[in-house]
Amino acid sequence: MLSVRSLFPVLSKSDADIDSKKAVFLGKTDVDFDAKQYDLIKSQSKASKIFRMSFFLTDKNKLVFTAPCGPDKSEGLDDLSFCVHAGLSLLRRLGLDPKIGIISGGRQGDLGRSAVVDQTIHDAESLLHLLQKENISAKHYTILIEDAVKDVDFLILPDSLSGEMILKTVAGIGAGREIGNVLLLKKGNGKENGKETDAKELLFIEQITKNANEEDALILREAFLKSF
Repeated sequence: MLSVRSLFPVLSKSDADIDSKKAVFLGKTDVDFDAKQYDLIKSQSKASKIFRMSFFLTDKNKLVFTAPCGPDKSEGLDDLSFCVHAGLSLLRRLGLDPKIGIISGGRQGDLGRSAVVDQTIHDAESLLHLLQKENISAKHYTILIEDAVKDVDFLILPDSLSGEMILKTVAGIGAGREIGNVLLLKKGNGKENGKETDAKELLFIEQITKNANEEDALILREAFLKSF
């Protein structure tokens, strides 16, 4: 079995001091889920929305990150942009160099068949143009997630429900392996959470599939603690 510890370059730093209070492991939401827990986090952090960035291994042992995932519903370009910037900031602190793939609900030829699918395609294209203006490399893979994972490792999904379903399918009933999920706390318009300094704030890590190994999430927590 692949060592999760080997996936995070930051763990190679032997001289890093850690503050164990900086990152909190919330446990498995399938077991301990309580909506009031998220309400409390929102209240204490003054967050308007909470999304997850999921860390998991595919059945080919490729490390993949996806966002958004629940608990809150993502709505449009602003939420997707927030997840990109907040996620990139955290991944880079772990010593990773993520490549971004944007996923939508259909191909260009599907436009006009469903207003819901059309909106995901338009949002994906708008997000791509926004990131290009910021000199952030990304590619829109339409609905072809199977092609995206061959090239990239940070997938921006059409909505938070998609994120939930993908993780539970890949790692909950499939051959993938859930490592953990980091809560992304969106405050105000979300832009301030995209800054490097915001990665210094308190982080919350949890797992959402019954098959998850708690030790994996604790290694992820240790990696983040060393990144501060």
